[in-house]
Amino acid sequence: MADLSGHLNTLANYLWSLSPAARRPVPVVSNLVAHRGAHGRGPAGVVVENTLEAFELCLQLGVWGAELDIQLTRDGEPVVHHDPHCGRLFQRPDLVIAETRYRDLRAAVPEIPHLDEVVHLARGRLHLMIEIKESWQQRAELPQRVSERLQALTPTTDFHLLSLEPEHLEGFREIPKAAYVDVAQANTAHIVRQNLALGHGAVAGSFALIGASTLQQLRDAGRRVGTGFVENRLILNREINRGVDWVFSDSILQLPLAADEGDADHS
Repeated sequence: MADLSGHLNTLANYLWSLSPAARRPVPVVSNLVAHRGAHGRGPAGVVVENTLEAFELCLQLGVWGAELDIQLTRDGEPVVHHDPHCGRLFQRPDLVIAETRYRDLRAAVPEIPHLDEVVHLARGRLHLMIEIKESWQQRAELPQRVSERLQALTPTTDFHLLSLEPEHLEGFREIPKAAYVDVAQANTAHIVRQNLALGHGAVAGSFALIGASTLQQLRDAGRRVGTGFVENRLILNREINRGVDWVFSDSILQLPLAADEGDADHS
């Protein structure tokens, strides 16, 4: 399913790059978000997603923000990792984060950062889009464990909370709803309805599925909007020209960021 979704996103990047808005260059990119940090193959080798190296690289590249994923260890420590286990990236499928104490996880896979480390690195320099992957109804300690790590940051100014399940954000009562971002996949209309009903501050979803009418609906309701996943400079131009608040990309290391890069290739 993930491969199919990726292929469809690449196809959409090609087709939507033919739109007039994609042909209007923008001089400044000030709202780009690196999905799981700036990861992939770069000049210095391969950078692994959701690691301190990936977030440090965002700073070096001048990227505005980074999306990251939170998991709780068995003893309730928030760590930054997308999957529930460590198999895909670190060849340790036996290590299930929710079943592993933090000190044991750290000893086995030191590349997985604690949320504290990312907050310290990012503070005042990199906006954090923090995805909540578990429900507070199953992990009652989750909101407190995450919220207390974010006390040095200002909601909406320094960070937002994201979730594919809007209800997951309802447990974070110490953080204002203006900082909640409901993320749509193929269910954009459903997520927009939930967002409006719950009073959350923003919606994020595919640039191909958030059309002009949906964008206007959210604007009229006072919501902020993020779109992704952008794979080329033309789509980046399009989204900025459409006036979205944030543009998410999983391809930061392959994405030309200067206004005069990439556009000439498609003239």
